[in-house]
Amino acid sequence: MTGTRTVAVLGSCITRDNFNSRFNADHRRWFEVGPTTNQSSMISLMSPPAQVTWQPLDDMKSHGAATINADLYGEVLDQMVETPPDLLVLDFFGDIHFGVIRMADGRYITNNRWRLPETDLHARLRDDPDAVEIRWQDDPDAYFALWTDAMDRFAAHMAAHCPSTRVVVHWGFNARRYQRAGHALPGVIGKGKQAGRAHRRGNAFWARLNQHATEAYGWERIDLRPEWYISFDQHPWGPFPVHYTMEYYHRFLAELHRVALHDELSADLAKRVDELAAASAERVRAELAWWRAEQRRRAEIAEEEKLPALQRVRARWRRRGASVPARPDRRGADHDLLDALRGEVSPETFERIAMLPSSADEHVAWLEGYFTPLLEKRFGATR
Repeated sequence: MTGTRTVAVLGSCITRDNFNSRFNADHRRWFEVGPTTNQSSMISLMSPPAQVTWQPLDDMKSHGAATINADLYGEVLDQMVETPPDLLVLDFFGDIHFGVIRMADGRYITNNRWRLPETDLHARLRDDPDAVEIRWQDDPDAYFALWTDAMDRFAAHMAAHCPSTRVVVHWGFNARRYQRAGHALPGVIGKGKQAGRAHRRGNAFWARLNQHATEAYGWERIDLRPEWYISFDQHPWGPFPVHYTMEYYHRFLAELHRVALHDELSADLAKRVDELAAASAERVRAELAWWRAEQRRRAEIAEEEKLPALQRVRARWRRRGASVPARPDRRGADHDLLDALRGEVSPETFERIAMLPSSADEHVAWLEGYFTPLLEKRFGATR
């Protein structure tokens, strides 16, 4: 590869943070960020530019003003037409967390609860009886229909004006738990059963949007949900459902390299890289499955300890025949597949491919570091 690949981002911090040196220090060696929107709904993005002006109610940082302007006036589509990016990454945070406002003239803007109240426009819309808030929580099917109509138009726009751009759907999700420094037990984001139900509904609807965007338009996907990530209290922006632990961003960038290499390698080599990526992901999932099985095993032992002596003996006898799964190999087939590619690609390309198993190593280590003190806290020493 010569030079960097340009990446446009239509999404939120879950995608944009991957191109921030706090999260991926060397990302500029390979990727240059192009046109960007932040926290916008796809419905707003595909609405005609708003015919309104606005003023901040107080001092506003340039980032906040840029977020509002990009959502209201939609210049990002024209920017991509002028200079089509090599890659475009989408995530649908804005639709899940905010929804939209249909203004009196029929145009849509994102109902950004963080930015819009900082403007005089918010009060004008609040007092306008013809302005309507639309959220998926109120009618998922109606919102989905509105969203898919916007997405159909967006896909047609990309096919007509940016046919060489490789589109990637970033399968975002909301984490419920967060790791607390100095504590074995995690914290919970949002207390109570109602918050738990809202969390599950939100992730289910987000997955519905992700699934449609991937399958309906044949776009690439980066989906790290099966590897299980949570938030943590030392995240640069603080604990929040989409502020994941740091190794998430390394895994994402490794997967983005995999996607980009499809345009740079022969079909055979690209297939081998895909196989390596799948092996890395499988190794992480196997490690997670082992820890969850170990958690269930220790919970069963703890319950047995509460039984009267005779019942406890019978329970242990029944459990004797149960097989305990072996701990997955820490090295894994992905490292062997990587070794087989040595010398068949350039050193720079090999370095990029090597991020797949190395980022998997990092998350495997995180899983061990998370579950070991957690299980010891709950169940005592390993038995």
